[in-house]
Amino acid sequence: MGPHAPSASHGEGRTARRIGAAPALFVLLTAVAVLAGCASSATTGPASSSSARSPAPAASTAITARTFTSRHYGYTEAQPRDWYSGGQATEQWDGKGAPGDEDSVVDLFHGPNGLEAWVTAAPTKKSLAAYARTTTRAAAAEHPCPAVPQTDQATTIGGAPARLLGVQCPPGSGFLVETAVTIHDGTGFVFTSQNPTGSGDKGADRAAFRRFLAGVRFQ
Repeated sequence: MGPHAPSASHGEGRTARRIGAAPALFVLLTAVAVLAGCASSATTGPASSSSARSPAPAASTAITARTFTSRHYGYTEAQPRDWYSGGQATEQWDGKGAPGDEDSVVDLFHGPNGLEAWVTAAPTKKSLAAYARTTTRAAAAEHPCPAVPQTDQATTIGGAPARLLGVQCPPGSGFLVETAVTIHDGTGFVFTSQNPTGSGDKGADRAAFRRFLAGVRFQ
């Protein structure tokens, strides 16, 4: 309506002059047109204001997208800036064996400089120490990894006690594999990391994996 108002007022002004109307009538009509234009501007004001605020929801969506929620395993991961999801598990792990990064039962993540991490979980009645031993032995049975970890450190994941295990796989190769295990509400969680390129900076890879673990929360 606003864009048409000036043209209507000019037409009415010309008509008024043709029929010899008093100048006051022309002034009155012009004032009405101006008021109509103001009303139109007032109507469009809120829409423009809403449009100016539109980036806020987009920013909120971007923040939400950084939080990964597992469909199968009851945890969330607040992904560090240099990590992103490589895909959800398409089926649930039965607790047997030692799944690798390409298995359908793992939640996969990609980190900096080629680093990977993957997550599985299954019910268990074992203690944390026993679960850590079972996890290491299962990896040794299916992969060229030692049955005894070369490093074994106490840590926490999502506030729960955990063990952080490190091995060279195969032994002596310099190919670092780190596995963090914890138990939460009767579920054993296994978080594994490796750099498939075999040429990563091990210190940087360790630090990146610890940043990843710091973002884990259990539901």
